[in-house]
Amino acid sequence: MVRPDRDLAYLPLHQLAASSGMSSGTRSAPGRSGAKTRPDANIWMVGRGTEASSSNVTRPLVAVGYGPRCVPVMQLAEAAGGLCDLVWMIDASLPEMAQMADLLNRFGPVVDIGGLDGDGMAKALAPYQPDGLATYLDAGMVAFAGLAAELGLAFHSAPTAAALTDKATQRRVLAGAGLPMPPCEVLAPGASGSRVAAAAGVVGWPAILKPRSAQGSRYTFLARDAAELDGLLEALGAGRPEMVLEGYLADDPAREGDIYAAYVSVESVVSRGVISHLALTGRFPLAENFRETGFFIPAALGADEQGAVVGLATAAIEALGVRTGCLHTEVKMTSDGPRIIEVNGRVGGGVPEMIERAAGVRLLELTLRLALGEAVVLDGPLATDRIGYRFFLQPPAVSATVAAIEGVDRVSDHPGVDTISVHQGPGADLDWRDGSRNHIMAVVGSSADHQELQAVYRLLHQEVTVTYADVRH
Repeated sequence: MVRPDRDLAYLPLHQLAASSGMSSGTRSAPGRSGAKTRPDANIWMVGRGTEASSSNVTRPLVAVGYGPRCVPVMQLAEAAGGLCDLVWMIDASLPEMAQMADLLNRFGPVVDIGGLDGDGMAKALAPYQPDGLATYLDAGMVAFAGLAAELGLAFHSAPTAAALTDKATQRRVLAGAGLPMPPCEVLAPGASGSRVAAAAGVVGWPAILKPRSAQGSRYTFLARDAAELDGLLEALGAGRPEMVLEGYLADDPAREGDIYAAYVSVESVVSRGVISHLALTGRFPLAENFRETGFFIPAALGADEQGAVVGLATAAIEALGVRTGCLHTEVKMTSDGPRIIEVNGRVGGGVPEMIERAAGVRLLELTLRLALGEAVVLDGPLATDRIGYRFFLQPPAVSATVAAIEGVDRVSDHPGVDTISVHQGPGADLDWRDGSRNHIMAVVGSSADHQELQAVYRLLHQEVTVTYADVRH
């Protein structure tokens, strides 16, 4: 069993690089053509085709597939501090990543894999000889599966990665394994009116329209009838991604009036085929267009419900052929019992912060140990001392510009609130189609009980005022 020491103190960020060995003794390319140095940290950024010296390497190295809106860099660097070194794989053509390359380079070499296939990525990483591979995003997971196979590293297989990132494929695989699934039809970007009508005839109303491959509720909508579906497709435009139309899983009527949402997620790790369910995450009701407003660990479920949800998650993970990695399995509570919404082959957003506050377990460190092929087995769901939470303040479902935010201090001063991060500050442009990632701010902390949990949630939504300008939708 691997259970990080609850009393192990975090290092201050300014001490992290030196104390974790991320300095001149780490993977570097001294004197090599094409390498760039940073005098302040003596860490090298190595371009394609250059070689890296590993003569002084004493720590294992994990290659991290990194992208926009990933796990914060500092959290990953901190998790690696006493365990391994990191090499970052990014697509430098993305504006967000070009801006982040300098920060990433402080905690390990940065390799541009933009536009590369599996063979190209393997060649780009060859100088480093990584001992493990991890990613915290759906994007690129299939390519990383091919890379891991090429390098002999623990990761999802290519078929498993495809099923974890393609909603239509996942529905088909799970249904084939005997799990009850809603009907699901694929709509190509240029789908004709007759094709859309045929898909709707199979799925029925109401239906969910969402991208075949995406995360964070982006482009995800409820269509109650044909007219609403046609309007949504028109608003998304001809350049929309491939979409799926699937049956809507209605809430269990017995939960009507419940303060919490009728769906949960199961946070799991799989090591050498052994599944450990770490926690169940509860939720507050969603905002319009399926946008998250709040998560908490542990979920408020009775023992029987918890057992049924965990059993369903186990069956889904096994059906998808997962042998290693982290899973975030979303489950809807319906009148027919729990039903799979989707299985994600990565850590759920905010889950590491909540698990650490609730149970004292450092999930990001476990992900790196899994990447290195270590056996990680835990008795779960984990015992908890408090309720860890992460709340989002969502804007209305509009395209607009954030003009002002007031009242943040009233929330930050509340006991139990650890951090507040503003994601869409004054001047930010909002797109109504962008899902949960459009949230104005996030609040992370812990509470002693559900009464305190609910009080902080109400405080956020009652005391913080956001003013919008140039409302366009």
